[in-house]
Amino acid sequence: MTMTGPGVVRVRQRLSGLARGAVDPAGARTLALGAALVALSVALVLPYWGEHPPPGAPQLTWWQLTALFVLAEVAVFRVKIRSEAHSFSLSEVPLLLGLVFASPTVLVLSRLAGGVAALVGVERQRPGKLGLNAAVFLAESALAVTVFRALAPAPTAVDPATWASGWAAVGLSGVMAAVAVWLVIRWHGGAARLRAMTVFAVVTAVGNASLATVAAVLVLRTPWALPALVVVIAIVLVTYRQYGKLTRRFLALELLVPFTRLTGEGVRPVELMERILEQARDLLRAQDAWILLERPGGPPALVGVTGRPAPAIPPDQVRDRLALGRDTVAVPRGTRDPAQRELLAALGVRDLLAAPLTGRGDGAADVILVANQLGYASSFDAEDARVLTALAAQAGIALENGRLVARLHDQVQAREHEALHDALTGLPNRTLFSRELRAAVDRFGSDCRCAVLLMDLDQFKEVNDTLGHHTGDLLLQEVADRLRATVDDRGLVSRLGGDEFAVLVTGLSGVEEAFRLAREVFTAVTEPFQLPAVMLAVGASIGVAVRPEHGEDPATLLQRADIAMYSAKRAQDPVAVYSPGEDWNSELRLRLAGEVRGALAAEELGLHFQPIVRTGGGQVEMVEALARWDHPELGELSPEVFIPIAERTGMIGPLTLYVLDRALRQCRQWQFRGLDIRVAVNLSTQVMLDTEWPERVLFLLGRHEVAADRLALEITETTMMSDLVRTVPAMRRLTEAGVQVGIDDFGTGYSSLAYLQGLPVSELKIDKSFVASITSDQARRNIVRSVVDLAHSLGLSTVAEGVEDQPTLDFLTEIGCDLVQGHWLSRPLPAEQLTPELEAGLSGPGAVGRPARIRLPDPVPTRSG
Repeated sequence: MTMTGPGVVRVRQRLSGLARGAVDPAGARTLALGAALVALSVALVLPYWGEHPPPGAPQLTWWQLTALFVLAEVAVFRVKIRSEAHSFSLSEVPLLLGLVFASPTVLVLSRLAGGVAALVGVERQRPGKLGLNAAVFLAESALAVTVFRALAPAPTAVDPATWASGWAAVGLSGVMAAVAVWLVIRWHGGAARLRAMTVFAVVTAVGNASLATVAAVLVLRTPWALPALVVVIAIVLVTYRQYGKLTRRFLALELLVPFTRLTGEGVRPVELMERILEQARDLLRAQDAWILLERPGGPPALVGVTGRPAPAIPPDQVRDRLALGRDTVAVPRGTRDPAQRELLAALGVRDLLAAPLTGRGDGAADVILVANQLGYASSFDAEDARVLTALAAQAGIALENGRLVARLHDQVQAREHEALHDALTGLPNRTLFSRELRAAVDRFGSDCRCAVLLMDLDQFKEVNDTLGHHTGDLLLQEVADRLRATVDDRGLVSRLGGDEFAVLVTGLSGVEEAFRLAREVFTAVTEPFQLPAVMLAVGASIGVAVRPEHGEDPATLLQRADIAMYSAKRAQDPVAVYSPGEDWNSELRLRLAGEVRGALAAEELGLHFQPIVRTGGGQVEMVEALARWDHPELGELSPEVFIPIAERTGMIGPLTLYVLDRALRQCRQWQFRGLDIRVAVNLSTQVMLDTEWPERVLFLLGRHEVAADRLALEITETTMMSDLVRTVPAMRRLTEAGVQVGIDDFGTGYSSLAYLQGLPVSELKIDKSFVASITSDQARRNIVRSVVDLAHSLGLSTVAEGVEDQPTLDFLTEIGCDLVQGHWLSRPLPAEQLTPELEAGLSGPGAVGRPARIRLPDPVPTRSG
């Protein structure tokens, strides 16, 4: 007796690996079981080896018994009971006859020879499976001989006691075979129920043994009744066959129900194909199954559920050799068609069923292939073809619905990804960053220690304006790549928009760790970028806010990281940690942003003027105009508060015109009073990039009747270098009209004198950060001295700002710095306070008498060289 089912299919697949030498733990146990069965067989049959039936008793020769076993193993019948499929042969018939009418030696050898001959000649089993089955055959016959000889009172007597002993022997051998098969199934991961297998083995064994008993009695006592028995057997066999067909049809209908349900469920294709192939393989009792997938725009693919490597034959050749149209194609064992034989050989299968899967919306047709029907002599027939056709029709619709669901799912994921990621860099966008920040806070609650690093690039607008947006996009992509590499798995990198990036870091030890990471980010981002057409270097400003030190909720952390970033910009320090002292809270800044325009219209902004004095003689050469906002509720606001707000709200242009207009008005008033003093006004980047700005300046000069050489415009070197294509022509237009142009905060930007020869400037203002520590820092003393000497060699005058004490003033006078300004000389004053001082101290053109504490020292001769 042999049995098959889902578990047995897997066993056969695993055992095929034994033939190739791939022995896993389950395979090793299977080999051990086979060896144990052989050893048991030898031990059981050895006492009876060489016995012969007594003379005169009916005897079956070895070749007759072997032939009966071959026929019995070829005629296999299959039934399905509940969820398990069972197959059985008529091997118990010759086994019982051999027990009664043959010697133990002939029976054991005939059972082994007949079974192996059927497996090799018809099934073509590989050595691994063949060895295990041969061991089972030996154990069945040896156990049957032992039980029969132990129970039968007279082994050669044809009486009820003899037949009853034979039935018991055959039944026990069937149970032993069932247990062996069950063990192998379990070891190889299959599912099978021992009780069901044992009951089925006993029932079929006793039934077949009963058939053998009737046949033997008729042959011995009533030979003329044998034809009637043959007719009965034929009817039983036909009934078995028809029952099998009905069972298969019922199973087909049973399987179509879940497939119909799958049509509406829209299972994803990968899962669906596996379920289709498993069901088809189970239903058609096959070892292998594939789906040949047509892929528009690409070669077809062969996807399978099989226990062996995929066939080497190209999938397109499978279709060509099948010549598949709309009908199911069956390629049976032993086909004589050359193309079909070539296909079976190429696929490495014995037989094949192929059916088209209908329902694809793109016009292509997939094909389901089922191969290697289990059984020694069975092959796919017309009934199998009808079952596969019905299955393929429903499976095709379900598979197409699954594709539709997969496409919709992929589209939803793509849309979600697009909604949460930046299209240019692929980084998470502001929405996803805020979501992840909120999730981190919610996940860890009060224990959450995280930091937000907010960064934007310096000079990015200039890159866009000068080199084009394509270069700007390439730069942003390179920045994103460096941020990913630097932060790596320590945090989440996001692009919030424009040139603004953010980093979320969790699990921090404290503020210092966040600050160190921000420094790493700055170092990585400010290294030169080699783009396709140019090498670029940009600056960056990074603000850091840490939870819980700087805020608890995500909105506060983002806001305070933003405040810290703009603090870094104002301090010209690349990294700044949030400080409450720098925080004009967001409500106030928003309020001021909305009030700047109204303040200009209401003339709430006034000017203070700080004298700029010539060293050596004490003459006031000019005054720097500085805006002050006398807010009706908040009092006087310094430029550090509202200038950044004006820049961010686009009001810096109107604000600069406002300051320039009032500065020139005051200059004209001083001229009326006999004070010939120049006025200096600071310009921002946005103003200098306005091509109409020079004409507006000249218009205001004419409006107030102020000579152009009485106006000095101070431009930071970063502003000047941001877009030389536009800034240089604007400066030339002004200098040609007589306006003096100077470079403000020299030393904090490009710090190169090489470009000064080609720029229309007449003055350098040394930044106060160098001047403030000049008396205690020898290196800075040397820098300031070098700047003064080199500027003079280029024909430029120098102004030192930030003079806070007498030693600083003495040093600047000693090295020949032309002009100085600072609180040691005079704080910025309103015009109404400064004018009397200027007039009272007038001892020459523009000279001012001062209190003793700010009296200029006696002139010191300028050092040469």
